[in-house]
Amino acid sequence: MISKLKAKFEGVSRSETLKKLLCNQRVYAALVALPLLAVFLAWTPAWLFLLFLLLILGLAMNEGWPLFFGERGGFLLHGPVWFVSFLMMFAAFFGGDVGLAGTLGLGFFILVLLLFFSGLESEALPRFAMALLFVVYLPYLFAHIYLIFTLPQGRALVVLLLSVTWGGDAFSYYGGSYFGKRKLAPRISPNKTVEGFVAGLFGGAFFALLLGWLNLVDLPWNLLTALGVAANFCGQLGDLFESFLKRSQGIKDSGSLIPGHGGFLDRIDSVLFAAPVIFYFYSLWGM
Repeated sequence: MISKLKAKFEGVSRSETLKKLLCNQRVYAALVALPLLAVFLAWTPAWLFLLFLLLILGLAMNEGWPLFFGERGGFLLHGPVWFVSFLMMFAAFFGGDVGLAGTLGLGFFILVLLLFFSGLESEALPRFAMALLFVVYLPYLFAHIYLIFTLPQGRALVVLLLSVTWGGDAFSYYGGSYFGKRKLAPRISPNKTVEGFVAGLFGGAFFALLLGWLNLVDLPWNLLTALGVAANFCGQLGDLFESFLKRSQGIKDSGSLIPGHGGFLDRIDSVLFAAPVIFYFYSLWGM
């Protein structure tokens, strides 16, 4: 390992290496976002956190729509899908996980009615399937962030969610950059490597244990390790899934609002898949 590190950094000074690590927009965005969100989570009431999530959801849905329906597709489904999507957030606010599940079922029946009204058009069923996938992928998974917030250690668990995904992403990025050799999914995301994926898992465990060591999350170390690894694993799957959607539509980034990350959907793609893991894991074994 030592010889490999020497070969990797041969001819590069420590200052140059540090500059390469830190002078990156991904790092800047994370360094700015995480402290601000931590402060926000420390005092914000539930209703304000809901409004904040609704704003992020709206931006992410606006960016994600072309990934499912193309630049100008799905116009007739736009209103009903957006209605169901925001209804899910309010269902999570007033009814918890049961209310969210019930609203997902309601959304399914609404989409079935729209399918019947569309007649026997050849594209009706594929559009219905894509609309259902959109509803599950974005609002349903996203609403679990609010459900996490309602747990006994909810505020700290939201910080945990962001840390194991965004922090793990940094581990993946640098681990893959310096040690990556074997491609993970070259047809979906050519730059991702197996080594970077494994580094991300270590990052997820590291940040989960760090929050436990800081007494922010009260869980045994073995559960924290399992939670960090599981959440990061699913988060990386979420990143790959969005890459698959973008590549299928020939889109590089879903947006350009966040420096170094593209759009809001590019930033929360891993969070979407990790949030249900943290909520149900804690609900089963942490309470």
